[in-house]
Amino acid sequence: MGIKVEFNPDLALQNAREQRKKSPQRLKIRDSIERNDLEIDSSTRDIIACLLKTHKHLSHVEVVFITPEEEPDTAGYFHHVRVDEKTFVPTIYLVSEDREHMARLSSVRQSSNAIVAKRLGIDPSQLSPTLLRQFIIAHELGHAYDYVINYETNPDYQGSDAAEEWDLHYESNLLTLPVPGLDPVDLREELSNVETLDDFLKEHPMLSKTINTHEIKTKQDLLKAQETAYRASVYEQYADTFAVDFLKQNADTLHIAELANPDQYRKAA
Repeated sequence: MGIKVEFNPDLALQNAREQRKKSPQRLKIRDSIERNDLEIDSSTRDIIACLLKTHKHLSHVEVVFITPEEEPDTAGYFHHVRVDEKTFVPTIYLVSEDREHMARLSSVRQSSNAIVAKRLGIDPSQLSPTLLRQFIIAHELGHAYDYVINYETNPDYQGSDAAEEWDLHYESNLLTLPVPGLDPVDLREELSNVETLDDFLKEHPMLSKTINTHEIKTKQDLLKAQETAYRASVYEQYADTFAVDFLKQNADTLHIAELANPDQYRKAA
């Protein structure tokens, strides 16, 4: 994907992930935990069950389970799926539970994970792959909540206006990042195609004038700056706050303390 330095609303949905959303099996979020023919891990099932108890107005949200190969650099994301010209369904895409995949994310997304740990009030070493996955699921549900409360049911928006406004605000939000127009996952994909930061800047010379090259000297530096700015954005702060509050309110049911301190619980057992 090329660098998007100018926002064009007609291209808002044309990113790498759009090609993977053409014909997924979408499920009502309640169906995802009530159907016996679906192999859903207990952690995901528990989170969705807790959500439906406290946020019944999200019962129309849909979920799609995808593979690690489809989304190698994250464990989930939110999207509104077009049903017809005026109807969009808020949908969360979740990577099915895979220990190797989550262990990899714990390793390669350290700057992002450090922010997550800080939000949860724990040391980064306590952010186990399972707890990280719980946070990601709750975070994507936070995006769905934001969309439903502030866009879909907003009387200022009618029909497709809600989806259009979401896209406009989200893409405008991305334009404030060190590398405008790309979220950290897409930037990681871009950087994987070059050897060094200098190679990347040669391909996109305008960025040399906008990023702080005194502090950003490597690809990893740029990824960290992008991740930090992204997580500080209005959209991500909203979803993060929802996730933290949700996990804390349901800490006993979701075994948060045990997940954050597995060694302590093993010793007690």
